[in-house]
Amino acid sequence: MTAGKRGRPRKRSVSILDSTRAKENARNLALLALGCVVLLFATATRSAADNGPHIMGAGATPDTCALCHRVHTAQSPYLLKQAGEALCYTCHGAAAAGASTDVKDGVGYANALRSGKPLPLRGGGFKYALIDSAHPSGQQSGGSDPGGLVPVTAEGAAITSAHSVDSSSQTAWGSGPVSTEVDYGKTISLSCGSCHDPHGNGNYRILRPIPLESGASGVYVPDATAKVYTTDNYWDVQDQYAPGFIEDISGWCATCHTRYLSDTSYTESGDAVFTDRHISDQKAQGSANCIQCHVAHGSNASVEEASSMAVHSPNAVPAASDSRLLRVDDKGTCRMCHYE
Repeated sequence: MTAGKRGRPRKRSVSILDSTRAKENARNLALLALGCVVLLFATATRSAADNGPHIMGAGATPDTCALCHRVHTAQSPYLLKQAGEALCYTCHGAAAAGASTDVKDGVGYANALRSGKPLPLRGGGFKYALIDSAHPSGQQSGGSDPGGLVPVTAEGAAITSAHSVDSSSQTAWGSGPVSTEVDYGKTISLSCGSCHDPHGNGNYRILRPIPLESGASGVYVPDATAKVYTTDNYWDVQDQYAPGFIEDISGWCATCHTRYLSDTSYTESGDAVFTDRHISDQKAQGSANCIQCHVAHGSNASVEEASSMAVHSPNAVPAASDSRLLRVDDKGTCRMCHYE
């Protein structure tokens, strides 16, 4: 402040200055508040789609790229720190923290720090699963049973079948168009990234609309508004936070297993191998769709060793130890709907 002729402060000039600063402060606070609201809204919008570091449109200055990539010291193509499944297991493996889902052991936790009790993962696991496949219940006569139960086990059991994640060559059974010549499906190199998009895409479980090497048309499965990865009943496959999941998932599975998808039973397809197929495109819990009978990652279900009971490959090679990703032992999956 400056002094006047009588040595008194010029209060008016100070008052005007204070008033100007107060207005500026108020404006800045308003802008800050608006920015916080925008940031909060943006964060809420992004967290509703995808999850963790796998977020579509991560922005101009993302801080998650280095979780997977190295600019000058990469050890794998695409500047990845590690190759294939080993990279995914750094977060989603058995001895890792950083993701709430341990897809190797088939369990999920409440948070990425993995505190609390592990619970059974909805898709099973690539090494172990907690599916009590020997004790299903709730079957009823005369059709599908939306109230069926396939319990969970207290401890994981070694899987008897799983989708491959090691980039090895696998037969995509039933891929391709209907063929009058014997054709089991093309050979593909299957890995985690074949089905999931690590950069996020707004699709359910970051599933690729077109899985790598499938050559199919895109199938979008709407994302869940909240992420629930665990279950207490392996027969309950509905996701309450993703109402369109069951409606669309069979079509997504059929991007690779094209000729498995059928809208009717007891009607010949014209294919030399996948001829008379069970209906598989129904759109409700307890009905005939791919995910109702099979888990996505790996199953610990068992099958009889007798060749008459074994779950064969489409090329009729006996596979007594292979449960084909089914949720129930032997032919128990059939009995969940067809009970006499």
